Amino acid sequence: MGTGRSADVIVVGAGTSGCYFAWRLAQAGLRVLVLEKRRLVELGQEIDIFHMDEVRFDQFGLAHPEGEELLGYHPTGLAWSPDLQVQNPVDYGFYVMHKPAFERRMHRYVQEAGGEILEEVEVVEPVVEAGRVTGVRARQNGQLSELRASIVADASGIDGVVRTRLPRELGVETDTISDDAALFVCLEFRDDLEEGLPTGLNFYPYHKAFWNPSRGSGAILGIGQPSSYDYAWEKHRAWREEYFGDPGRVVKRTQGRTPYRRSPFSLVANGFLVLGDAAFQTKPFSGEGVTSSFTACQIAAEVVTAALEGGDVRRETLWPYNVRYFRDQGAKFASMFVQLPAAAELSRHEVDYLFHHDLIFSSEEFRQMNLNYATEMSLGQTLSLAGKLVWGVVTGRFSSASFGRLLKASTTAGQIRKHYEAFPEDPAQFEAWVAGAKPLWGEA
Repeated sequence: MGTGRSADVIVVGAGTSGCYFAWRLAQAGLRVLVLEKRRLVELGQEIDIFHMDEVRFDQFGLAHPEGEELLGYHPTGLAWSPDLQVQNPVDYGFYVMHKPAFERRMHRYVQEAGGEILEEVEVVEPVVEAGRVTGVRARQNGQLSELRASIVADASGIDGVVRTRLPRELGVETDTISDDAALFVCLEFRDDLEEGLPTGLNFYPYHKAFWNPSRGSGAILGIGQPSSYDYAWEKHRAWREEYFGDPGRVVKRTQGRTPYRRSPFSLVANGFLVLGDAAFQTKPFSGEGVTSSFTACQIAAEVVTAALEGGDVRRETLWPYNVRYFRDQGAKFASMFVQLPAAAELSRHEVDYLFHHDLIFSSEEFRQMNLNYATEMSLGQTLSLAGKLVWGVVTGRFSSASFGRLLKASTTAGQIRKHYEAFPEDPAQFEAWVAGAKPLWGEA
C-alpha cells in the first residue's frame, strides 16, 4: 500500500453505502480511495439474498437488476395478522437479488468512474491534526501506513471504526453501539417446500418476522430481535414452529446485526463525515439500510463535491449534509423510532384487533412507510383511528395502558419530527438544538 498515498476523499468501507458515495464523487472528477478490510469477493456473502425496492433504482440513478443479480420480482406483498385471519396486500414492488453480485456491480461503478478500491486494508485510527481529520492510519499485510485526504468518510458499517475513534472535541458522538441498540437478524434458507406454504413476500409484524422468496421455489425465513443472536434464534424457532412446523429442508442459516437507534446528532466534523450503517441510517420499520443510506450518500456527495471545489472542508462547509438529511429523511426516521417501540409492545390480541379493524397495519400505511418513510393521515382519519381504539378499550379488546402508550408515543414522535425539521442551518445554534432534542429522546 505504501506510506504517503493521498486522495481527495478516503472512504472507509466498500459496502453498498461506501461504494455508492465513492461512485458519485468519482463521477464528479474527484480522486477517491476506498479502503475495505475484507476481500471484495467476500462482501455480501453473509446475506446472499436480499430484497430491494423497485422504485429506488430510478431514484438513485441505478440500472434495474438483471442477469446474475436478479432472482425474482414481486409487485405485491402480504402483511399477516397474528391469527392469520387477515392478510393485507401491500402494493409496493421489490426485486429479489443476489447481494454479492450487486456488491460487484457497485465496485465496478466506482472503478469505471476512476475511483480506486483497496481490499484487505484495516483502518486502525483517523489522523487528526489541528482539529481536522486529515487521513487514516491503516494496516495491510502487517504493514502500518498513513494515507492522506482532504475528507475522510466513515462508511464502515455498524461499528463505525472511524467515528468511534475521533476526539470528542470534534463534535461528533463517538459512543459505540450497544446490543440493546441493535437488531439481531437471523435468516434460515429452506428448500424442498411442500404445497400450501406461503409464496412471495410475507411479513408478520407481531413477530418481527418474514417469509420471503429465495432461489427457485425456496424461501428465506427471517426475524429481527433485540438483545442477542441466541434470543433471536429462539424467537425464530417459536414463530416457525407455531405457523409452519418444520417445512422442507434447511439449506443454511446466516445472521447479522443492524443498528436500531437514532443517528448521531451531527454527521460531520472538520474533514470528516459518516454515512450508512455507521451513521445508523437504517429504516426503523424493517432494519434494512441499503436504499435509505443511498439518500444520505446522494446528499453527502453533492455537499462534499461543492466543498472540495471551494477548497474548504471545515465543519461549517460540510454542515448542509446535516441540514438536508435531518430535515427530511432523518426527521421521518426519528419520528418512527419513537412510535414503533410502542407498537412492538402490543399484545398478540391487540395486534389482531388492529389488523381486523384496519388500524396502523393497513395496506396503505405499509405502502406509505415503504415509499415515503412516513404515514400521513387527515384529521378525519386520525379521529376515526382514535375512535376505533377507544372502542377497543371500551369492549376490552385493547388495553387502556397500550392506548396510553400509543398516544404518548404519537405525541412525542410528532414533537421530535418537528424538532428535526427545524435542524439549524447555522452550526452555532447546534448545541441549543441538541439541548432541545435530548429531553424528547428521554421521553421516548
